[in-house]
Amino acid sequence: MQNAQKEKLYLGIDGGGTRCRARIVNSAGETLGEAMRGGANTRLGINHVFGEIIAAATMALKEAGLSDSRISDLHAGLGLAGLPLERERKLAESYKHPFASACFATDAYTACLGAHDGADGAILIVGTGTCGQAIVEGRELALAGWGFEISDIGSGARIGRTAIETALLAHEGLAVSSELTRAVMKHFNDNPEEIVAFAEKARPADYGAFCPMLFDSDSHGDSTAAAIIDVAVTANRNILHKLQEFGAKRLSLMGGLAEQMAKRMPDDIRSDLVPAQNDALHGAILMARKYQKVHA
Repeated sequence: MQNAQKEKLYLGIDGGGTRCRARIVNSAGETLGEAMRGGANTRLGINHVFGEIIAAATMALKEAGLSDSRISDLHAGLGLAGLPLERERKLAESYKHPFASACFATDAYTACLGAHDGADGAILIVGTGTCGQAIVEGRELALAGWGFEISDIGSGARIGRTAIETALLAHEGLAVSSELTRAVMKHFNDNPEEIVAFAEKARPADYGAFCPMLFDSDSHGDSTAAAIIDVAVTANRNILHKLQEFGAKRLSLMGGLAEQMAKRMPDDIRSDLVPAQNDALHGAILMARKYQKVHA
């Protein structure tokens, strides 16, 4: 690692609602170290988010065989969920970080950069949340990503929450009982009060954890699970059509539910789907390189 002591180091951060990933590369683009910590959506609180970012960066330095003190040498590109909100962006940009330099964007923007290696294209992140992003001839379009309470209809969090709501209705005889609703209620020991206690503290990722149960039930022909999933599919299809209308010729689906959603898309979308060339960490590093070059 002697060369790493002299050359520029770049840190890429992909901060989502469930996890924060970090990657350190050298000026040649070689990966020196990677690490992962907990969620880094800015809505979790800016101190919490930077705590996770700094911890992940420190762990990545350790994996690279570098001293913790080298954190001040890192040129950081931070792609964070929650940054569509101007208030969150201002908090992030004003935070007294320990890095040599730092630039910020949404996790969707860095994912789009990475997916198409800096070229034009669009992505839809489908995981705990959803967010669409297109970059076409210098223009940008961002869709969804406003949080599962009011947006992100095609997200894992919304799918999971709807499953719990439906299970509770079925438990009280207000909706049709099914394999899915019975499985969800069994998770809560058939006790609505346990659902109330869960909901009082649950974060989006906690709701999203119910997704495997839905897709499993759907594979067994459960109509309740299929109906819930269809709502999410429709929402995500609408986002992808809007990205196409913006001019994106290449679409990549990313995130934990990408495979499940891709196979449910219509032909006009499937024909434009391409595998992501690189991940959001690569995009964050591309952004950090550009920023450092401009501000050197």
